[in-house]
Amino acid sequence: MALEDFVTRIKDKRTLWATSERRFSADDIYEKVTELRKNKFISRNARVVVACEDPVECILWMIALDNRVDSAFLVPASLKSNADDYQRLINEFQYTHIIQDEIEQNVEKELTGENAFISTRWVIATSGTTGIPKLISHTTETLTKTSKHDTDRGKDFIWGLVYDPLRFAGLQVVLQSLASGSCLVFLNVNAAIKHQAIEMVEHRVNALSATPSYWRKLLMSAELKKHEFKQITLGGEPTDQAVLTALKSNFPSSRIAHIYASTEAGVGFSVTDGLAGFPLDYITDGVNGNRIKIGLNGTLLIKPNGFVPEMVNGACLQDDDGYIDTGDLVEQTADRVFFLGRDSGAINVGGNKVIPEEVESVIRSVPGVEEALVKAKRSGMMGSLVVADVRACSYIADTTTLKTEIIIRCKAELDSYKVPVMIRFVEEIASNSAGKVLRN
Repeated sequence: MALEDFVTRIKDKRTLWATSERRFSADDIYEKVTELRKNKFISRNARVVVACEDPVECILWMIALDNRVDSAFLVPASLKSNADDYQRLINEFQYTHIIQDEIEQNVEKELTGENAFISTRWVIATSGTTGIPKLISHTTETLTKTSKHDTDRGKDFIWGLVYDPLRFAGLQVVLQSLASGSCLVFLNVNAAIKHQAIEMVEHRVNALSATPSYWRKLLMSAELKKHEFKQITLGGEPTDQAVLTALKSNFPSSRIAHIYASTEAGVGFSVTDGLAGFPLDYITDGVNGNRIKIGLNGTLLIKPNGFVPEMVNGACLQDDDGYIDTGDLVEQTADRVFFLGRDSGAINVGGNKVIPEEVESVIRSVPGVEEALVKAKRSGMMGSLVVADVRACSYIADTTTLKTEIIIRCKAELDSYKVPVMIRFVEEIASNSAGKVLRN
């Protein structure tokens, strides 16, 4: 099904998109898409960079281009701010047109062919917190294969969008709301969490997908004390038991799911039993048609069902057996498998591997800690040492006592080489456009 079909099958006047300034019905969306399609460059050989400033405009262009151009590179806002990476990636994509404030054409390219329905490739940049972004090619089918399509049930949901809509996680929210005929509220991603929470209340948002880091901040917001969610989704980072328990306590009537997905492998699986990690039988039996196993180096390997991911530069993501190494370290404990963190983010302390997320989870378990970021500090003798930035809850008056409590907890629960040698209290811990804690 093309993106246009998701729009045209909605025959009533329900609001499909909402911003602080505008509301769009299906008719409004289709009218704007029709207008965009009048651009003469839309032909089967076009390779289009979508880099609009307005997120609504970006999604309108997606609908307009779907099944009509060869491929489109969806550029997230954070990538546009990095001029070197942006230029390198659009050159790698070999674009013919760039859609920004106005349409720019690469004059060295000549387009041939009439308008025709073809399977458009959506090129998406990976959104990890470390490393150089890679370009992964998807189709509308692969992006919507886990979406619910019941438009009668869908009208009861109002999704809030806090992700960048052109990142994989953001696209999942955009396309899920479109496929199910739900209202999508484009929240102000540049606003403080407090103001985003106010927007959610004003728009009666009852479904939200965000990282655990974002949910921890949102749980501290007084504006949502009496708010209700039908659907709470977590993804993008390891989800610990503390945040799951807190969400269930604050929003007892909600359905809570944490999803494992990546730009490279698509949506792997979701867990809805209220527990951190995932059941061991996902590995023994597979899940959603996907095969899963733990690699020799302790990382999770996924063999996607019916989807062969492709990199724009032609590099192969899969091994000889069809598995993709996600780079996420996992650990089996009894009948459960737990996510530890990114293998690429491990800190080498005197030859010992420290996973920052493990230490952060211990620090966050101390009452009075809102968020933590663990990182490496160079050491001539040990290679690196562990240090931590900590954001204290607003009610904490004495961080000296809190620091002592953090050290005591870390020494009790961690090996000595994992205990931070320095703890610094900060006003904010930065996150990227995907909502993940920024580790660069």
